[in-house]
Amino acid sequence: MKRSSQLIQISLIVGLILAIVGCQEALKNSLNSISEANSQRNLPPISPDAENLPEGHAILDMEDARKQFDPDAAPRNDGIVTTQDDIEFSIIYWRSADLDFKYNRGNMCSPFYEREAAHQGDKTDVFYVKITNNREQKVIYDVKKCHIADQGENMYGGHNYEDMEERLMMMSRIGGLLVKNGLVKAREILLEKKVAKIEDGIPPGESVEGFLVFQQVKLNATDITVHIPLEKAPPEGTAARYQTVPFEFKFKHERGIRLMQPPPKRY
Repeated sequence: MKRSSQLIQISLIVGLILAIVGCQEALKNSLNSISEANSQRNLPPISPDAENLPEGHAILDMEDARKQFDPDAAPRNDGIVTTQDDIEFSIIYWRSADLDFKYNRGNMCSPFYEREAAHQGDKTDVFYVKITNNREQKVIYDVKKCHIADQGENMYGGHNYEDMEERLMMMSRIGGLLVKNGLVKAREILLEKKVAKIEDGIPPGESVEGFLVFQQVKLNATDITVHIPLEKAPPEGTAARYQTVPFEFKFKHERGIRLMQPPPKRY
């Protein structure tokens, strides 16, 4: 009887130890899952497709980008850089959370503000772009001719200031001074507004940089290409026509990371 009681006690102790070990393992797995989720929340859903970069394209390291871009637009992830026909081009993706942190604060509504419940087609994907014209003639760009294409041949158009104004008025339920100030900021930071008129273009030897906005890609998009055509002006005094230089940048889109992004926030 005594021996039986001892065996029961030993069994209970062993069971308790196993339960504690199991709880510890479950807690460890839970903490790892939370850590992984938090890590994904801080990653961009769109990043350079490093394994499939075209010839002449290179990864633009985040630290190098910080030195190259306007300090007020320091990115938090890597981008892509290339040179074609004496035109230097850098492009880098900006997360909505980072845009909120920078612009959705104080007495201003972010120009890129979007409601969490908004339809995918009403949301945006935003890139920061720098173009340096080392040619002897101007270079012209038109954001409405820019687009993103995914592996399923879906097209996502570029937004100009008027599109952004209409979208912000629809998205924001705040209105008034916050939206007005947000639109003022949009005129300061959008790539489109870096030249007075489209036909003015980028003069020889000069650079422009700013945000370029597209309709958000679908959740099932995996491989995306950002198409940004530039037009080269012909040499003066010739009968030559403008020629298009097609800049195409390869990126990857991660559905899981997209779904883990934090909701819109005011600071």
